[in-house]
Amino acid sequence: MMDEAQPDTTADPVTDAVIDAAPETAFQHLHPLSIILKSLSLLSQNLIAIGVLHFSLFDQNIAYTSLAALCLIALVVGVTALIWSRFTYQIGAKEIRIKSGLLNRNSRSIPFDRVQDVSLEQKLISRILGLTTVKLETGSGGGEDGTLDALALTDGEALRDMIRDYKDGLKSETIAVPESASSEDRPPLFAMDNRRIFIAGLFNFSFILLAILATIAQNLDFLLPDGFFDPRTWITAISEEDRINGLSSTARIFGAFLAVGSLIFVGFASGIVRTFIREYGFRLDRVDSGQPGFRRRRGLFTLTDMVMPIHRVQAATLSTGPIRQRYGWYHLKFQSLAGDPSGETDHSTAPCAQIKEIAPILADAKIDQAADSLAFQKVDPAFWWRDALIIWLVLTIVALLTGFLLSAAFFAIILLAVPVTTILYLKWQRHQYMLTQAQIFVHRGWWKRKLTILPRRKIQTVDVSQSPLDHPLDLATVTIGIAGGSSIRPLMIMDMPFEKAMELRQQLINQTANPQAADQTGM
Repeated sequence: MMDEAQPDTTADPVTDAVIDAAPETAFQHLHPLSIILKSLSLLSQNLIAIGVLHFSLFDQNIAYTSLAALCLIALVVGVTALIWSRFTYQIGAKEIRIKSGLLNRNSRSIPFDRVQDVSLEQKLISRILGLTTVKLETGSGGGEDGTLDALALTDGEALRDMIRDYKDGLKSETIAVPESASSEDRPPLFAMDNRRIFIAGLFNFSFILLAILATIAQNLDFLLPDGFFDPRTWITAISEEDRINGLSSTARIFGAFLAVGSLIFVGFASGIVRTFIREYGFRLDRVDSGQPGFRRRRGLFTLTDMVMPIHRVQAATLSTGPIRQRYGWYHLKFQSLAGDPSGETDHSTAPCAQIKEIAPILADAKIDQAADSLAFQKVDPAFWWRDALIIWLVLTIVALLTGFLLSAAFFAIILLAVPVTTILYLKWQRHQYMLTQAQIFVHRGWWKRKLTILPRRKIQTVDVSQSPLDHPLDLATVTIGIAGGSSIRPLMIMDMPFEKAMELRQQLINQTANPQAADQTGM
């Protein structure tokens, strides 16, 4: 089925004539401070290269290193200034024109009625200087199609409001109060204080800090002793350490637990820090001017301000886990045709929220939660026992070969099948679906639990497939495609009886179903 029709953005003839008669501004440059911002960004990317030259080619000669650094600064600033001088833009009555390029000149026109999303992004230095980056997305390339980096914050907000007002059929000159001010005066749909961000960070366990340190160490390995990344070097050093050899068995066991505990602490700390950097100041507002949508602002070092039109929301996903669900915490995301500043189409709408906080957001997006009175259907039990049999067979063969050829201790490998089988069984228990008159609900995952809520009017394709292992059992997998959905991990209902899969497919693609009918769900 095709997506719902786009809102009619055609203005009346009188308004259109007034807009056509409005004078166009001259081509203008970005803010001059953008030269400094871009130069600092490029120079920071070459600091490691200067360090490598200092310790290798220049043999730690500070004079040569300083001269090379000065030449690099002059080159970067000069080229950046030249690029800035050749980049101009013009805001017209119905479009924005961008001219860029040093040798190959490029002239691009972006009509306002083609712009699907306008987002503002402020990095830390930009926030201090009162600048912002404006990103325009038309939906033609999966990311932003025009970027103005950098404008004064007031100019960026005025451009965003102008495009939004144009799409609403209004003249920007008639707007006395910008949307950014009016939305601040209203209570947010959802917001997170520091306590809530800390709770969200506890559930985002990550070893990204160790990964960053390892990456830095690998780039500066010439400063590290030989064999630093060789585990055998560390094992030898520890075995020869008198202080460790003199410890009792109890002390060694305690030390091992302490080391594991330190890794766990680093994982939790990394998750909390990462969440604070990404979600600090999280606020979600309802926007009614222009195309109705959700305005999201967040970020500690890089503040992003984006609006996601409601009509571009394709599906909702509620993510949780065994522990998070026990305490009632969920992460709401919207699958949208509009990409955020990072290019992602899975928009984090409520990173750490209770069901009662999520309900009004879903209601504004015209998506209902499943009523408790409606029962989900499980897929065929072959979902777990078929894979379990294969794993038991493989591990049994490996255990027998290694046990007879190497050591009897390797017979214990077969015990690995026990936790794997348990996990498969738990995943089968969670893999459920439910079809109502207006929506389909799909549960999947045991540790990373996800509930996808997909309005049937948003469905683009429905495929029924069978693998070689499905044919003997007469099973099939139903794959549901939506516009803007992930081609890597599409929405799938696995291991259904073939006849039931074909029946579900027919129901989903049935054009006679009334998408506006009241869904038998409750909030």
